[in-house]
Amino acid sequence: MHWIWWVVISITTSLVLLPFAKIKVNINYSHNQDNDELAIKISTFFGLASYKISVPVLKIDEDSASIIVKEEQHSAVGDNEKTEKITPEIILRDLRKIKGFLRHVVGFHKIVKRFLNRISINHFSWSSHLGIGDAASTGTLVGTAWAIKGSTLGIISHYMKLKVEPLIEVNPTFQKLTSHTQISCMISFRLGYAIIAALQTVKHWKKRPKFTSGNLYEQKGT
Repeated sequence: MHWIWWVVISITTSLVLLPFAKIKVNINYSHNQDNDELAIKISTFFGLASYKISVPVLKIDEDSASIIVKEEQHSAVGDNEKTEKITPEIILRDLRKIKGFLRHVVGFHKIVKRFLNRISINHFSWSSHLGIGDAASTGTLVGTAWAIKGSTLGIISHYMKLKVEPLIEVNPTFQKLTSHTQISCMISFRLGYAIIAALQTVKHWKKRPKFTSGNLYEQKGT
């Protein structure tokens, strides 16, 4: 019977430590002319488990005005590969679903903001090589790129904890048409914060303000 107690103690200890487990998410995006690649790796449970999503093919189908995505998933359970075509109709449908979700969850932006404040950015680099072939136009493009990157970094640092100095580069190419971007980011957060955010979202799901004749009268009086 002693082994049963060891199992119970192990399960209890795991449940106690689970909220303190740190989840690390590595995001790498590369754009080189017409080639795009996205890779996301999620590591959790004290580094004992990991899940990786790779999108080596991301291109536009000119005939149907849709985006073709080839996705590869790798985990301890097994590997999976699929190709999906994302049409404008699918994008509009998903946007309606998101809009309906946000409408039904009261204070969702506050829940997201509190969760984002718990996320730490441990690595962030964004390097670009841009060029149009004309010196004046390339200079304007580079200046716009710097402005966009500065604004983006300002928003990220406002909502999340930026633990390291970000590496931001914009290199002009005056001789030829060039479009190359490399983004690398690593974020981390405690699993407990994600669980709390999920529970708060479920709690406020379809929760709407209830108006009675009393508070309606008070609102009119004010």
